[in-house]
Amino acid sequence: MKTTLPTRRLTANPDLNQLKRQAKELLEAFRAHDAKASAEITSHFSNADPETFALHDAQLTLARAYGFESWPKLKARVDGVTVDRLAQAIRAGDLSRAKKMLAARPELATMSFDHLTLLHHAVLTRHPELVRLLMKYGANPHAGLYPHRDITSPLAIATERGYDDILLAIRESETT
Repeated sequence: MKTTLPTRRLTANPDLNQLKRQAKELLEAFRAHDAKASAEITSHFSNADPETFALHDAQLTLARAYGFESWPKLKARVDGVTVDRLAQAIRAGDLSRAKKMLAARPELATMSFDHLTLLHHAVLTRHPELVRLLMKYGANPHAGLYPHRDITSPLAIATERGYDDILLAIRESETT
């Protein structure tokens, strides 16, 4: 697999059906030996053969062109699995929705929203199960905010505020 920078930009409200059509059109154009389609595909695949190139390969090419590592990750983004929606689920204490979203896009666990990491949001809203979930997916309780990193980490905040349930969740998650 070649790693390249995104060459396409999603619209503000992307449509999955339109993306499926784009993948089919890309496949048809590649099979018809269209130079532009061939260039796009070969920028993501070495030795792509129009005779054996399938729709799932075109979907993967399209996902990579939009900056996603796979079609399911692109689909999850289009379906609304975004950092802001995950932050909403965390703030609402919706463990079920957060689990589904992280299963689709695990990289969201380490992202930030409103200048705070998602783990900060879980700590500040006192949701120990969400803290455990985010840490399972790689959230770091020691990562503070610039410029006062040490004293602004989720762990430091929970300690300072006496959130014993959160501290327990962090410690348990660090040992597993």
